[in-house]
Amino acid sequence: MTPDPQKTTFSRLDPEKTGSFRRNPVLKARRGHRAIEIILFSVFALLLLVAAIALYTIYSPRHREVPNTVDKGIENDRLNLLFLGVSGDRDVGGGKDLADSIIFVSLKPSTRQAAIVSIPRDLYGPVGSYGKHRLNMAHAIGGQSGYPGGGPGLTIDTIEEIFGQPLHAFVRLDFNAFETIIDDLGGIDIDVQRSFHDFLFKDGFEKGRQHMNGDRALRYARYRYIDGPEGDNYARELRQQQVIKAVREKLQKRSAGDVLRLVQTVRTLSKYTETNLTTAQMVWLYKTFSDIDPGKIRHVSLKPFMEKFQLKTLVDPGEAVRPINSDLKPVRQLVATIFSDMRQIGTPDDIRFSSAPPSSGPAPLDPTASAPAARP
Repeated sequence: MTPDPQKTTFSRLDPEKTGSFRRNPVLKARRGHRAIEIILFSVFALLLLVAAIALYTIYSPRHREVPNTVDKGIENDRLNLLFLGVSGDRDVGGGKDLADSIIFVSLKPSTRQAAIVSIPRDLYGPVGSYGKHRLNMAHAIGGQSGYPGGGPGLTIDTIEEIFGQPLHAFVRLDFNAFETIIDDLGGIDIDVQRSFHDFLFKDGFEKGRQHMNGDRALRYARYRYIDGPEGDNYARELRQQQVIKAVREKLQKRSAGDVLRLVQTVRTLSKYTETNLTTAQMVWLYKTFSDIDPGKIRHVSLKPFMEKFQLKTLVDPGEAVRPINSDLKPVRQLVATIFSDMRQIGTPDDIRFSSAPPSSGPAPLDPTASAPAARP
């Protein structure tokens, strides 16, 4: 039986009966689609793999750790620590991740000297690869972007770029931990050198020696809506140094065991209280520097090296500070030679640090005398 030419496979492939048969274009298209599907699936699988690796890296404990290089600092006879104060859950707005206070502490083990440098939180400049911001934003950006070491990690890297000095470890406290430490110590005593009143919180402090519990000490360290010299952010930073000095004096009267128990207590208060110092390192620091001579502690304000200016950015306008003439060299020189002189650096209207009463204590040193090469 002769097959019907209208129904043969060849007639379907050669409908015009030319006698020339070509490959089915439908089959060719299907094979092309399959190749595209394979490529797209491979790319999608690769992207998923990369995303999985990134997420694992970002959320792995090691990625969120800040390297501890204390041993290297001790070996070089200069140990630099960063102290960060954050509001944490006490902030009802969006500022809980901003650094409320930023303090650079340098220690020289061989001579048992120390220097405390308050860094303006409004210092404006590059923050990693995230553009220019106020320094207090580094902590928030680092915590929200998955930066290695989180907020402390990015803040440390930024300050190392500013000062040209390594930071070997950090301590971060939130307001709850701050109050707990001071209350556990039975309060602290501070010489209020100028009366001042905060017009926003409708509260203030009278001149004279005052005993403060944790809440009052926190207010003393934070108030800034003030008319007069104490309304200056640099004065606020030096009040924070006064609190540190008073806490150190109280800790001198405690045993190393008591101090460690206090540290363990505050570390459990919130996720914002953190340090990468080991227990052994904290014991060593306490034994080495707890009874340091106050005359060997240098208190430094960067006010003589800074100038105020107005930010006109759409994101975060307002007042900020920068090095005079945008030149960081004098600041770096100061920090590099911080132990060449132990006199206070500041301006004549700054709070004085002295074991003698403030009225008879030495005037704060002009940076021209303490570090000639560091004059802006």
